Amino acid sequence: MVKARGIDNKIDSLVAIPVTKTRRTLIVPNQAIATYVTQWTYDSHNRLIEMIYPDEEKVTYSYNLGGLLEKVRGEKSYGYDYITKLGYDKFEQRSYLKYCNGAETFYTYDNRRRLSNLAVNSGGTSIMDNAYTFDAVSNVLSVANNASLPANGNAGGQMSHTYTYDGLYRLATATGTYTGVDSKSASYTLDMGYDNMHRITSKRQHLTQDNVQFNGTLNVGYDLSYTYSSEEGKKFQLESVKDVNYRTEETPEGNNVENGHVYSYDKNGNLVYVNTSRMMKDGHRDNSVGERKLIWDEENRLLSVDDNGFVSNYWYDADGERTVKTSGESDQVYVNGVFSGGSTNTAKFSLYVSPYLVANQGGRYTKHIYAGSQRIVSKVGDFASYGSDPRRIEYAGSETDGLSVDYKSKYTAQQQIIKDHYTFFDVPYNGTDNNNYADGEGFCCNDGTLEAAQAKAMRKVQSRAVAKSFKDPDNYENLQFFYHPDHLGSSSFITNLDGEVVQHIEYVPFGEVFIEERNSVWNTPYLFNAKEFDEETGLYYYGARYYEPRLSLWLSTDPAQEKTLHLTTYNFSQNNPINYIDADGLWSLKIKFGFSLDTGFLGLKLMGIGGSIAPFGGAKQELSIYFTIDTDNHDYGFGVSHTTTNYEYSYDLNGGFVGVSSSREKKTILDWNTYDGESFVNDYMFSSPEEQGYLNFGDFKVDPSLNGLDVNYEQSVEAIMVGAGFNLGGSFKLHEPIKNNNEKPVSTQNTETTKQNQSSTNSNN
Repeated sequence: MVKARGIDNKIDSLVAIPVTKTRRTLIVPNQAIATYVTQWTYDSHNRLIEMIYPDEEKVTYSYNLGGLLEKVRGEKSYGYDYITKLGYDKFEQRSYLKYCNGAETFYTYDNRRRLSNLAVNSGGTSIMDNAYTFDAVSNVLSVANNASLPANGNAGGQMSHTYTYDGLYRLATATGTYTGVDSKSASYTLDMGYDNMHRITSKRQHLTQDNVQFNGTLNVGYDLSYTYSSEEGKKFQLESVKDVNYRTEETPEGNNVENGHVYSYDKNGNLVYVNTSRMMKDGHRDNSVGERKLIWDEENRLLSVDDNGFVSNYWYDADGERTVKTSGESDQVYVNGVFSGGSTNTAKFSLYVSPYLVANQGGRYTKHIYAGSQRIVSKVGDFASYGSDPRRIEYAGSETDGLSVDYKSKYTAQQQIIKDHYTFFDVPYNGTDNNNYADGEGFCCNDGTLEAAQAKAMRKVQSRAVAKSFKDPDNYENLQFFYHPDHLGSSSFITNLDGEVVQHIEYVPFGEVFIEERNSVWNTPYLFNAKEFDEETGLYYYGARYYEPRLSLWLSTDPAQEKTLHLTTYNFSQNNPINYIDADGLWSLKIKFGFSLDTGFLGLKLMGIGGSIAPFGGAKQELSIYFTIDTDNHDYGFGVSHTTTNYEYSYDLNGGFVGVSSSREKKTILDWNTYDGESFVNDYMFSSPEEQGYLNFGDFKVDPSLNGLDVNYEQSVEAIMVGAGFNLGGSFKLHEPIKNNNEKPVSTQNTETTKQNQSSTNSNN
């Protein structure tokens, strides 16, 4: 399924009816009810060729003779070639990208199709020149940005990382050094510890910065020790974390603070409570340093977070995608211990209309332009330049649609939900109900709030624009910000319409920000893996789950955990965030290259315990045919190999899964080449079904007639998985990490099926 924020589009390559129009009405609790219309046009090959945004900007997509995206252009009063040129090599991997601000990106690959260099030139200078090295199994060993230093006062600099891995390819250590202008420098070290169940047992991270945040040295670090529950069924859930940390301008010794965090989960495995305590200098422990409380719904979606009285609330559509985020603080005044007044602010919000448009308080909105699944440009505007007032557009689900939705009652219900959350958290609610959702106080620019003043200030920033001929109210079109990500999709450099670097971010391996330089009226919240970072909670929102980078763990269980039984359900990117990405919080995908063809049979032994069936063991037979082409050296290869993989599954007496082990034997039947084709297959062929890097043809089924399967399951019996099938893999790009379909907001090869002119009646549930 391709989930597009309230629209379920089933993939059907034979009968494809693309979405052509959506009308979506959303409720911003205590603010307004707004409706947004988006339209798409496709060619005869179901490729997206035109998209009309809710603010009526028209974005067109052009393709080369090979059917690959080549240009992206937008028009609203004026024309913008967001992408003026996309180039590809003979393997159809991206080799060149040029934005309309003059920034150019060059991609270079080694003979095994791994990204060896990623270079970005902007404003006449090199801002990124990443060189990559790998081990024999393609784990990244180092990344070094060797670009020249920028001029004094500008953002950027040289950054290098080195990585080591344990025998299970989990990240073991990492180091990094940064050198910037104006005597800026920084370094970090990271050491990770794991047990044999892939649980993190320790994390030690230490950072040093010189002249980065201020003139002087800053030492920041922590040493985390993890303890897990011993209770049956909860052995992957945190019980406590010992947190020894420091933040000082002096040497770390003697400045350590020892905190303790205790964790509680609900019956579905969602984190619901964290208590933070601190060891005081007099030797006693203060258990009231901090609290975090969390509320989840029946579908394991995070609804609200209370951080010591600061409450954030979240709403989702029917597909589980976040539609609204609100947050605010409560102030109470007491006189002689008696409550005399207070206020609760709920005005701060983010409205996620779609992947393409986000609206905020004060009339601000941000449009996102995509090339495939990659966000390439963010444009910031205000209410005055938006176009049709979204509060005045006919609601989805109106009588003209043959539907009737009572938005007034839904609006009132969501106001009550906020109050209920405050009551649950035992936080006083002193907010004022805004029942005038038609005018939407706080939704427009002139409501007198600080956010409105910031939105108006954005329009005055003209000195950064290349084109000086814009006429008011089109000045906001100057506020265009272009993304220059690393190989994981993380935002590294952001440039403006002049090609100037206005934001520069570097990360430590598990997603925490190491260096951030800002020089703009707008800064992207889409950071590590291009996911949104919620400043209110310090969490990353991935779609299916929320991620805590400091702990390097998810807050909830994996909705697809049955596909990753060999890992913990809270595990992030298989504890290898340099080589794996989590596209949406489900299972991780490894960035690999190559293609293969194989067939095989899978033998299983089934054992019945108490009337249930469980795989007990078996062997998978694979016959692989491979070939390699190295056109640069004019080397070719061909071969055939046979692989036997034996599996042993362990279960307790109640049928509960305990663990799995496997052994693999590979034999080369034929290997004719001048290039090392066999190692190519070992390293780069798609052989793991979790990686989804191939197309699967054929079907396997149990044939009980082969060995007389006992239907009573009273004894151990054997069955054979029989059938015919093969896997065909394609070449993937290291610079453009594999994305789960749930992540793709725009498909340039659209095969989505739904009704035309569909109206969305989602109202945040």
